[in-house]
Amino acid sequence: MWGSFVPAPGRIFFTDDPGNMALANDYGIVVSTSHHEPMQRASNEWKQSKNGAWDWVANKGNVVEFMREGVRRAGGNDTYFTLGMRGENDGPIQADDPIAVLREVFAVQRNILARFYGNETAARQIWTIYKEVATYYTAGLEPPEDVTLMFTDDNWGNVQKLPNAKELDRSGGIGMYYHFEYVGRPKSWKWQNCNNLPKIYKELFQAAQAGANRIWVFNVGDIKPVELPLNMAMDLAWNATRFDLDSLPEYLKSLAARDFDLEHSEVIASAWLAYSHLVGMRKFEMLEPTTYSITNYEEADRILGAWKALADRVRAIEASLPQTHRDAFFHSSTYAAVAGYNYHAILIGQGKNRQYSFERRNSANAIAYDLIERFEYDHDLTIEYDAIAGGKWRGIMSTPKFDMSTADWRPSSRDVMANLSFVQLRQDFDYAFGNLGIYVEQSRAPYLQGRICASINPSKPTKDGLSPIMRPMEPHGPAFRWIDLFHRGDHRRPIRWSISVPEPWINVSQVSGEVSGSKPEERVHISINWELVPATYNQTVQLRVFYGPPAHFDDVHLPVINIRAPKDFAGFPEVDGIISIEAPHYQRSSLTQDTGRNIGFKVMPRLASRSESGSVALRPYQAAIESESESKASWLEYDIFILGNATQPAVNATIYINGALDTRADKPMLCSLSLQNESKPANAFFKILGTPEKAGDTPPEWNAEVANGVWTRTLQLGSLSPGKHILRWQVNSPEVYLEKIVLATQGRLPETSLGPPETLRLMVTGTKQEI
Repeated sequence: MWGSFVPAPGRIFFTDDPGNMALANDYGIVVSTSHHEPMQRASNEWKQSKNGAWDWVANKGNVVEFMREGVRRAGGNDTYFTLGMRGENDGPIQADDPIAVLREVFAVQRNILARFYGNETAARQIWTIYKEVATYYTAGLEPPEDVTLMFTDDNWGNVQKLPNAKELDRSGGIGMYYHFEYVGRPKSWKWQNCNNLPKIYKELFQAAQAGANRIWVFNVGDIKPVELPLNMAMDLAWNATRFDLDSLPEYLKSLAARDFDLEHSEVIASAWLAYSHLVGMRKFEMLEPTTYSITNYEEADRILGAWKALADRVRAIEASLPQTHRDAFFHSSTYAAVAGYNYHAILIGQGKNRQYSFERRNSANAIAYDLIERFEYDHDLTIEYDAIAGGKWRGIMSTPKFDMSTADWRPSSRDVMANLSFVQLRQDFDYAFGNLGIYVEQSRAPYLQGRICASINPSKPTKDGLSPIMRPMEPHGPAFRWIDLFHRGDHRRPIRWSISVPEPWINVSQVSGEVSGSKPEERVHISINWELVPATYNQTVQLRVFYGPPAHFDDVHLPVINIRAPKDFAGFPEVDGIISIEAPHYQRSSLTQDTGRNIGFKVMPRLASRSESGSVALRPYQAAIESESESKASWLEYDIFILGNATQPAVNATIYINGALDTRADKPMLCSLSLQNESKPANAFFKILGTPEKAGDTPPEWNAEVANGVWTRTLQLGSLSPGKHILRWQVNSPEVYLEKIVLATQGRLPETSLGPPETLRLMVTGTKQEI
């Protein structure tokens, strides 16, 4: 156990009660100190000692005496001694040659241990290779071979290094220091549990497989919010083969039965997995109003809908539990889901309020007032948490989490909600354009109409960028599209509207209606009866919207494209210039095509944040590590179909790879996505991550991208002619987990956080094509 070193000066495990060490020893608890607190001394002890600067070069005598006292005080208690040191306040050593300084530190520390224990190796010792220390280790700094090397994650759940054969031969072995909470760059995350369980399993499973298993230490922060990931990690530490990603639901069900009851265990485990999936998309503190797209693919609404469904589900579970179990369930599950939903409602609501204000929607004001209520409700939930069980866990959830932005890594000192926008409800929109706004999916027209010049910008109908142009309707596309009709004028005067439909095969959910002060907008759904559409039809039709008073009209432009993939095609046809494929939905695998193979791709259920079906990776893990040639020869294939008559000249592919780092210097992660043809398949592998500025450090893109939880890489596939094509995916390592592939056949992808959701997958059963 590493006692906390924050806040400063704060509490000190060793001196708050001088009997703590002995009591811990009696209970079998092995006490040590964190990666930057050497020789059983807490950093807060130094801050209280008034012994000068924590500086080996300038103040060596006092620092050595301080360390010596830690060893003396440890006595015969079971312990691990932390070797090395960092600078003041857990920062880098300030010295011209930090490696030379640390070599001297090692030598002095070993002499101290030899004096008290008889020889240098009698007491267990660790050295944690954390942050800049990893660059020192890579440059050649190394403690004696009986010292346990403690490898670490990057503070964001990505293990930085796994042992090679030479390191595994060390008698001290290899350990792992892993974070479930963090204070530091690029942003602190410490409010409540935001750990993705399959991700934790992946990283710790690989650590165990690689031999980093001598000691595991988990940074748990306030511990109460992370009971579930900690429980899972401790079970893996005890038996790394107890469960896997396939059996994770059953494992969680067993925990729920243990902590609550068997009757509710399945629904509780399901709720835990749903929560884990949602927080895996982005940690709370890294969420901004612009994170999830308000305009593209209904991304923000889909995320918020999933959070609301989870919040409703856990409230229902709590109500169904025996009264004696409800306090524990609220602490472990209800608060996390309900507060998480409310948090997302506020941040996404801020984004929607901003967007609607640009569009001059009257409903922007209602959103702003709702956000103020939700901001107060967040604190109400904290008070509710504090009061349960007689205030047993009071203060645990009081961490401020609402901030002005994510730019500063330091936690917020007090919750703040800023940047709410309001429109003047008693004021009309520009007369030339009228008081009814028209929004269609992915359109910037109402945004641009928010600033217009009536003498220049045409109206009745609008033209150019001011026109509402819908996304195409296609047989392989969404079953319906929608139009928002919204009030953007004096809310005291209702607006009546109607839609004129030019073709009998266009279905409109509502052909007329009214928006008013009490009902500021209406959504109209559009669908197509494809049986009545002429074959190969490819035209843009106009849905004319009339509204007033005073009388106005505008045209909504709807492209209708009745082009289909052949009936015998199985795979992913192009939809609206996009093909989006979740990695587990491949058509062929080298493993099934060649039964003599040992290594091949396996679906990793639930291990994904950009896919609902999981990811794919090579297995068996150890065999794939040992045989790079067989790993690179393994493949998955995805069948795609380009529609239309024209060759697409420059098709881009974007791949989404589950967050990871190059854990082996001799085997950086490589991948290949290529188009297959009859002549010579291309299979050029490329590095997923850039080369660190200093060997051993994180890659150059880490600071900007780590919070995404995935590495997103875009490559150009070249031209694609109409018809069927085959994509082939290959990697060199079992540590590359592919979540999704997205092809943009007609330009750049619309901006989103998660990428486009999976497009239609066609399957053929016998002679029948199915969705």
